[in-house]
Amino acid sequence: MLSGTLRCYSFPMENNFTRRHALLAAAAAPAAALAGTPPGDRPRSLAKPSKITGVEVLLLEKPLKERFWMSNAPIGGMHPKASRLILKVHTDAGITGYGEGNGGAADLFRKGFADLFLGEDPFMVGRIWEKMFAVTYTRELVQKGWSRPGVIAAMAPVDAALYDVMSKACGLPLFQFLGAYRNTVPVYVTGGYYREGKGIPELVSEIRGYVDQGFNAIKLKVGGISGGYSVEDDYQRVKAVREAVGPQIKLMLDANNGWDLATTIQASNKMYGLDITWLEEPLHWYDDVEALKRVKINTRIPLASGEQEMTRWGARRLMETDAIDVLQFDCHAHAGITEWRKLAGMAAMSHIRVAPHHEPQVHGHLLASVPNGYILESFANPDRDPFWFEIYDRKPRIEKSVLYLDDTPGQGIEFNAAALKQYGTKIL
Repeated sequence: MLSGTLRCYSFPMENNFTRRHALLAAAAAPAAALAGTPPGDRPRSLAKPSKITGVEVLLLEKPLKERFWMSNAPIGGMHPKASRLILKVHTDAGITGYGEGNGGAADLFRKGFADLFLGEDPFMVGRIWEKMFAVTYTRELVQKGWSRPGVIAAMAPVDAALYDVMSKACGLPLFQFLGAYRNTVPVYVTGGYYREGKGIPELVSEIRGYVDQGFNAIKLKVGGISGGYSVEDDYQRVKAVREAVGPQIKLMLDANNGWDLATTIQASNKMYGLDITWLEEPLHWYDDVEALKRVKINTRIPLASGEQEMTRWGARRLMETDAIDVLQFDCHAHAGITEWRKLAGMAAMSHIRVAPHHEPQVHGHLLASVPNGYILESFANPDRDPFWFEIYDRKPRIEKSVLYLDDTPGQGIEFNAAALKQYGTKIL
């Protein structure tokens, strides 16, 4: 009877023995325990996964109770809703991988996107990534009726599911499979949205609630000029929060592309005295890269950006400005873990820290696996982010502004079947 913690083992390379086979030959048991056992006689759970045999796709949607306004738009639209795509990848070894993405990728899976990776070896994740990405610059994109942003979005849950398979096959939590630096990650909470019918007293009450929950870093929304909020209005909001929470709490500001260049410089210098950890995406969408150079030389607040970049090429332009201090690439929304890790390395070479946008259940593992991981975004209001509170039976624990990772293989998540049934629509 086989026992003990699951591990990947190293072996000398034979001519016909690949590194992947070596790693997986002893996954889940000491090497001696498997010696001489015909592969077909091994328990199904110990067979090495070499083929993706099936995929299931579920789209979750839930209406939100109110509008949570950023500078120019509310979360989830004018009729706000939370949406989430959940991918379940089956393998010939009986190991199942889960990946999550945004709901905008659902249509591609209705149109055959899964055909790109069905039958592939899940450990050939690099090849699968390139195969999916190649569609964005070939005729197949138009012939299939797909879109380039749709492909980039669909890649994210596929890539995450493959990493879940690989790390589970080795019996390792994802952050250790990737090469761990730590097993805890600092966390901030995002709140302070513009909310209809609510002003500074309600804002202060909300933020005090996060502090009472143990958070020591909080991000607020600014930049709402098109909604009638001047720089002075934003200053008074942030000032009230700073006075309420004291100097020991970190405050970040997110303008969500709400200001032009001159207003950004004015606002950042006005806010500086409130001890701001970073100012995020201040500039209008049409000139939010090159103009950051002007912002950088005219403000003393560190700058953060990158959540909207879809690939390393767009993020490279951003990093080459030498203007940002924090990169916020989102592997849940764009291109997956494979691309995120490449970008983390590029950022490290430029002395830029990474603080990814959203989804702590996956980004926590990634931050714990790189030396320049900074801090993780989270949400503590179930009205703003209901899925974090409702769809998991198991997830990484957040306590007192720290996310804790354990030794559960893979991403360490388990879904709540009742919640998936309540909010889910089967796509595939």
